[in-house]
Amino acid sequence: MISIVVPAYNEEEVIQRFLDACVRDIKLDEPFEIVVVNDGSVDATASIVRKFQESDPRVRLVDHEVNKGLGKALETGFREAKGSIVVTMDSDLTHPPAMIKDLVAGMKDVDICIASRYVKGGGMEEVPAWRVLVSRVANLVFDLLFWTSIQDLSSGFKAYRAEHIKKAPILASGFECQMEIMLYFIKNHLRHGEIPLMLRNRQFGSSKFRFVAMGLKYVRSLGRFMAYRWS
Repeated sequence: MISIVVPAYNEEEVIQRFLDACVRDIKLDEPFEIVVVNDGSVDATASIVRKFQESDPRVRLVDHEVNKGLGKALETGFREAKGSIVVTMDSDLTHPPAMIKDLVAGMKDVDICIASRYVKGGGMEEVPAWRVLVSRVANLVFDLLFWTSIQDLSSGFKAYRAEHIKKAPILASGFECQMEIMLYFIKNHLRHGEIPLMLRNRQFGSSKFRFVAMGLKYVRSLGRFMAYRWS
């Protein structure tokens, strides 16, 4: 089985479209489940997913009573996942569900397969130029600091072997958890692969990413990340 873990926080404007796209576009040769972790939403996100799962048992809703952040939502999703391969993706349709089959196929000889913006064929569309520049520079700096050949360390669209991701320590609550997870795979010399992702700016709802706040979190976490990587 393949488990698709999807954190969602106040995504009532897009979650129905997302689930419809998953049912329509995910083509796999084995059973799959979609584990939506409702991270304390105060809008109709949970009720929309709850209604959807009545007609499609492959969808499961897991609730956080209060918002705990992306890291804890992923941690909950990993714990709940039943599959031998776990895919993570955003619920805002910036990650195309049709690509899941490519991520799963890319897991043949590796422990993690990353949908990467920075390998040949990947990129970003309709994303502000300053965000593209900041993301690219940050990934290059992290490549040097952590001494890795992984091109897209901050991608949230990935497939993992469940036996490994369920062991990954996740202390960070925000978006910086993506780096923390990657460092676990780097430190333990686990095999990785990357396939191209053309990331498109979200068309529905509002992003939860706050550039300044997120930058400060990365800076505050950098010492811990460096100590973990090189200890």
